[in-house]
Amino acid sequence: MNKFLFELGTEEIPADLIAAGANQLAAGLEKVLGEERVPFQRLRRFGAPRRLALLLEGLPDHQPEREETIQGPPSSVAFDAKGEPTAAALGFARKMGLEWDALEVVDTPRGAYLAALRKLPGQPVDRLLASHLPRVIASLSWPKTMYWSPSRFRFIRPLRWFVALWNGEVLEFEFEGVRAGRSSRGHRFLAEQEEVEISDPDGYLSSLRQHFVLVDPEERRRKIARELQEQTPAGSKLLPDPQLEELVTYLNEYPSVLCGRFEERFLEIPQEVLITVMRHHQKYFAVVDEDKRLQAYFLTVLNTRGDGLEEIREGHQRVLAARLEDAAFFWESDSRKTLEERVQSLSQVTFQQELGSYLDKTQRVSTICSRLQDDPNLLEAARLCKADLTTDMVFEMPELQGVMGGLYARQQGLPEEVWKAIYEHYQPVALEDPCPSTRTGALLSLADRLDTLVGCFSLGIQPSGSSDPFALRRQAQGAIRILLDQQSNLSLSDLVQLAAQGLPQADEGTPSQVLDFLQGRLQFILQEQGFAYDVLNAVFAAGADRVYQTQQRARALSEIREEADFEALAVAFKRIRNILTKEEGSLAEVEPASFQEPAEGALHDAYLSVAPEVASQLQKGDFDSALRRLASLRGVVDRFFDEVMVLTEDERLRQNRLRMLEDIAALFLRIADISEIVRSD
Repeated sequence: MNKFLFELGTEEIPADLIAAGANQLAAGLEKVLGEERVPFQRLRRFGAPRRLALLLEGLPDHQPEREETIQGPPSSVAFDAKGEPTAAALGFARKMGLEWDALEVVDTPRGAYLAALRKLPGQPVDRLLASHLPRVIASLSWPKTMYWSPSRFRFIRPLRWFVALWNGEVLEFEFEGVRAGRSSRGHRFLAEQEEVEISDPDGYLSSLRQHFVLVDPEERRRKIARELQEQTPAGSKLLPDPQLEELVTYLNEYPSVLCGRFEERFLEIPQEVLITVMRHHQKYFAVVDEDKRLQAYFLTVLNTRGDGLEEIREGHQRVLAARLEDAAFFWESDSRKTLEERVQSLSQVTFQQELGSYLDKTQRVSTICSRLQDDPNLLEAARLCKADLTTDMVFEMPELQGVMGGLYARQQGLPEEVWKAIYEHYQPVALEDPCPSTRTGALLSLADRLDTLVGCFSLGIQPSGSSDPFALRRQAQGAIRILLDQQSNLSLSDLVQLAAQGLPQADEGTPSQVLDFLQGRLQFILQEQGFAYDVLNAVFAAGADRVYQTQQRARALSEIREEADFEALAVAFKRIRNILTKEEGSLAEVEPASFQEPAEGALHDAYLSVAPEVASQLQKGDFDSALRRLASLRGVVDRFFDEVMVLTEDERLRQNRLRMLEDIAALFLRIADISEIVRSD
């Protein structure tokens, strides 16, 4: 079995795109191997700022041999009346290099044909890889690309080198003027020599390691995690920051951790500001004590060795001190003006050209909030929530919008309910982020998101592919998360209509578009929570206007779906739905006096017994009990279909039976269309 190493060398790729690039490269090569029917045992992918690489193990020498059926003349032409081969059959055999009796007759959609079965030897795998690699490289897609060669080939960064080794031999190919070889590159500053000769795939990692390149991201990640712990001052602990850890893993080829200090007087600035300055501007990790209070230390990851760092430490401390001086100045100067005094200045800050300023947006959000809940604290928070956009601190650090408003509101003595709502009203940002901790904050965040969604949709601004300039997917997911977190039964359609009332740009179709978009995000979130596709299809078929209720219906259906009675009932319900799709009842209500079969009366009696109990359980939100009570109908439903013909020729009788099935279906559809459930067998 063989090994194949491929390294694509470039100028520095943005850190947040390296892992995705390595995954794309691996997927492209896997696709090629699948198309060519080449098995392999293991594929490892690597990525660092100047390279993407793959190591394939367990490759055969050749493709598997394959059989090919070549169709010849029709049997009616290939054989005469006596069954002897004709000139056409003999000519086809000669062409295939076979005796005529080695041919076969095969059936095709067009009839019987003479055919030859030919075995084709597999091609050498190394030759196949060399021929396909240029196509794989060209297939890599990036958010932004540029022309880097006279051919106007577009790529994220200029291509500099390729390493392509089949065991110890160079796999020769050329792409965009770069020829494959065995020369990689060491660390740009630490390596004593620029080029690194790779003898074979097994020596790839160690050869680069000797030249200060840790090409395996997991090795870099382990080194960073270990040194962060080692460099954290005694009595303190690292403030967890998984996103920053991921970023610095891909920013550096040979990471080392350095600990620095800043003056304790800066701790008088809110720690949210200090952490943001360190994290977003400098890529520094923060350090806290046992009570999670920020300490006057920082940890940074450098792309260098861990020796002789004192001069580097002093440089980082000087840069951070300057940034913290700016932050202290902004905090002091911004505090001289209250949020209330800043509100009118929002008229000078544009939200969107056709939707007006942030003052306009604030007024719309306030109106939505006033209709959601009559609460002075909520209205005050809505009026002030965007005022921090006029501060120098937020101008310099936009990621602190909302947070700074909350901090200034707290400093100015506003009620906790108000400042917390302002502080948290941008939450959640990402799908895994926490939601606002108070109902006031949740309603404010919800109103803000609804205004943005409906406003953008009213102008035809909608997400498409990778384009989402107003982060509408994130806004919608945040709204859904808040409704789930609050266990709210607010109606999505009512919320959207409420937001549309303040927007003259919104036409009649805008609310339904936004509602569809929100429900799509709800389905996505529930899928991420692990609900099966058929469960979601069943639940959404019955409606998804109330977010938390939809989640609870999906949970109840998931729990009961594997039980025998329910699975059988789902089959029977599918039969009910099929009948009702073809036929429609016209009676206003069931007429028990018209029953002719005992099974009809039994089903109707069971329905009358179950219906009020189910209605009561649904009113309480007890969907599990409601489904189990509905599942108890299994026996009478089965008996009904065994003994009763629904579509009888007697019109009155048929209409009565259809009416009863419609009532039963309507009861189920208050929870889910269980005909969508896929049987486990």
